[in-house]
Amino acid sequence: MSKISIVVPIYNVEKYIDRCVDSLLEQNYHNYEVIFVDDGSKDGSIDRVKKKIRNRVNFKIITKENGGLSSARNYGLRFAEGEFVTFVDSDDYLDNNFLEKMIDTIGDANICCCGYQEVTEDEKFIRSVGNNFEKKSDEIIYNNIIEAINFIPNAWGKIYRREIFGKLNYPESMLFEDYAIAYKVFYKEKVRFLEEPLYFYRIRSGSIMRDFNKNIISHKFLILEEINDFLKKNKIKKNYQESYINSYLYHGLFVTSCVIINQNANGALKYINELLQVSDGKIFNISNIMKSRSLPKKVKLYLLILRKAPRLAILLKKTQNRIGGDHG
Repeated sequence: MSKISIVVPIYNVEKYIDRCVDSLLEQNYHNYEVIFVDDGSKDGSIDRVKKKIRNRVNFKIITKENGGLSSARNYGLRFAEGEFVTFVDSDDYLDNNFLEKMIDTIGDANICCCGYQEVTEDEKFIRSVGNNFEKKSDEIIYNNIIEAINFIPNAWGKIYRREIFGKLNYPESMLFEDYAIAYKVFYKEKVRFLEEPLYFYRIRSGSIMRDFNKNIISHKFLILEEINDFLKKNKIKKNYQESYINSYLYHGLFVTSCVIINQNANGALKYINELLQVSDGKIFNISNIMKSRSLPKKVKLYLLILRKAPRLAILLKKTQNRIGGDHG
């Protein structure tokens, strides 16, 4: 029975940590360790963890100065002893069968990915999300990883052979840190998929992704530049050019603009104009939008409007938010 290390960064999640710890205590798979990384938490989160785990030898707490999610994950990996490793955000939680089903599925592969459920702050079901694409070949899988549209790029909801992180670190002081490293983590790795939603992702107000940060544009386009450089360096740009363009349109333009409008509605136009100015017209054009086979129709329409009439795009997105539009 292979040992699995679970790394859980903790920072001011007193309201949610009990549910996370309970889900770890109740796993049906027994050969695992949990590494709680106290990332300079200032509330009662760590005290609550201590009460829950008591004298369990496979549960430990390590402490560091606050450095953010990536820093905490990297630090936790230093203490991991398992053949496999998985990450859990401390305001989320796992299905009791997560470890058992993931380890049964991974077989001789190096990574296993499952689906997840979005839940509200009080754990009410919102929707299930899966890796919804064909998995007939390694090239198709990696195309979808580059796009990160139908593939879930988050660090959580997966188990990895720990050796993968021997030469890789999560980028620190970087927004969208999961998207920024997924293409490296999965490169040339054998992957298995389990579509069952075994991870519970809590949508809450006040989370990092809900607070506006003016660096979202520069960070997102730096990531896209690094992906492009990586594909060139490994001489695979031609193979994945279409997927890169789709990722640029979806993450660079669609996701970034939605975050701007959702989190900074009153000052959105200034940042939307900045976004349009830094985008590459050779990629963000009508031809690439229309011929994309991966972008949903609603996203295509939104991008066409954003390109020609940004004020209208902002108005449409605000209207969608007010009436409770779909996710994305």
